[in-house]
Amino acid sequence: MRTSAKRHSLAPADIITYRLNDQMMYVPLAKNFDQAVTFARSAFEGDLTGIDKSRISLSLNVMANGKQSSVCISRAAWSAITSHLVRYEIVDVHIKPELEVSGPPPSYRSCSSKEGAEHSSSYLSSALHRLIPKRLLQHTAG
Repeated sequence: MRTSAKRHSLAPADIITYRLNDQMMYVPLAKNFDQAVTFARSAFEGDLTGIDKSRISLSLNVMANGKQSSVCISRAAWSAITSHLVRYEIVDVHIKPELEVSGPPPSYRSCSSKEGAEHSSSYLSSALHRLIPKRLLQHTAG
């Protein structure tokens, strides 16, 4: 948790703390986002082995409008953000869910335009038939 009012050390960050689940690990401050992800993979080898780099994200906990919020750090913002971190600041490591692809979409039987028109026509006819009161149908049929 980021505690801007109660920081024990205002020294520039040369060491920060990565947190993944309930584990915490001191790591050197990375020069760029890719290096930060590499440091995270090294710090939490057991949890992040085999996880694609693109699925690893980093965030800070901040106070905004009196509420604690988690704010993700983008690749482009890494340098700007880290210049404001203090020694031992906690950076949370997250694993984004893997996208599951269940296979190709179902295939559908194609129909010619004549078959399609007949199907559409019979569907509309039966749909309209249900909307007309029965007494009117009996009157027009007789």
